[in-house]
Amino acid sequence: MATEEEKAGDFTAKISSLWKEQKIRELLYLKALKKDGMGPLRRMLSQGHFSAVLFQREIGWIYDYFKCFLTDQDLGANETDSENSLVLNDFDSLNGQEQVAGFLKRKEEAVLNSYRSVYNRLEFDTETGRVLKEHLDRITEFCEILSKQEDRSGRVWKMKVSA
Repeated sequence: MATEEEKAGDFTAKISSLWKEQKIRELLYLKALKKDGMGPLRRMLSQGHFSAVLFQREIGWIYDYFKCFLTDQDLGANETDSENSLVLNDFDSLNGQEQVAGFLKRKEEAVLNSYRSVYNRLEFDTETGRVLKEHLDRITEFCEILSKQEDRSGRVWKMKVSA
């Protein structure tokens, strides 16, 4: 059976992982904003970027609250560019709103799964639980918007091809 220290260490590792995923979200949304032809998506991309930055900050506060100051590093201390560059390189090759929306949707779904694994281990009446639930709800909204955009772009493409 795991000790309280082991459980706390596992929890802080998962929170650290959430922070890293938010960092990747931030970079992806920023790159998407710089792409040409993102007109209808631009507002949602701006909101996605802003939420990623905000969520990183909130996750940082949670991490600082739970971490052991003697053994746990600061967030981002061991962050490597290679972790982020693989995802960002894949993103660079995308063209058009449909591909960007699909890529971001899949990334958001992976982030949601990470959040759920942490959220399911919490007591729901805690401040941490409330913050993570808000993150889950907002990222779910982004997934829904991206799904609609991906579907809409696909329908427009099919209409152009069949015409």
